[in-house]
Amino acid sequence: MKKLLMVCLTAFLISTVLTGCGMFEKANGVILYGEEQQIIDSLEREKDELVKEDQYKIKIVENDGQRILVLKDETAQSLVKKKLIREITNQEKAKTAVISSLPKVAVGEGILFAKKEPAALNLEGMELNVKYEGNNVIGRGRAYADMFLIVNDADWASIKGTEKMMALLEYDKDPSADGLSDYGVEERTLVRFND
Repeated sequence: MKKLLMVCLTAFLISTVLTGCGMFEKANGVILYGEEQQIIDSLEREKDELVKEDQYKIKIVENDGQRILVLKDETAQSLVKKKLIREITNQEKAKTAVISSLPKVAVGEGILFAKKEPAALNLEGMELNVKYEGNNVIGRGRAYADMFLIVNDADWASIKGTEKMMALLEYDKDPSADGLSDYGVEERTLVRFND
């Protein structure tokens, strides 16, 4: 009986962390990542249920076996306004706190957020002065990529990488209440949009 209780408690805690929302905080949105057509198709299927949706172009770059999600500064600022970029305050307890601002990113520079600072950063030939800014995530946890890099909008086009899309879907209810759909995309994560 004790083992069964421990298994159930562990499963509950893992599901809480993986869904991206706290124990008492209900999600009211989803972040989708994938190919542009996957995102468009998913938005078309969900359009009647959505309160709001936003789409952003992103790039994925491989670095020493890890994925870097590359965002334009404008996109990152939008995520901050929506309170979706969070600082990991306690890794062991999966605690996060919303950040209120990001440093400005000048042309030729970038800011990197990852669990820990990588020894080297390979952007496939692109020369950028990249500064590690800490252990921040998009949403409540690290999904789709191991780290994310914010670059000046003027530098974004020069970054070699695979172009993808990110969509923010906001609902008036918890989208996982009836079971979380896979949305037909590469990755999805539940989030809470703050009013």
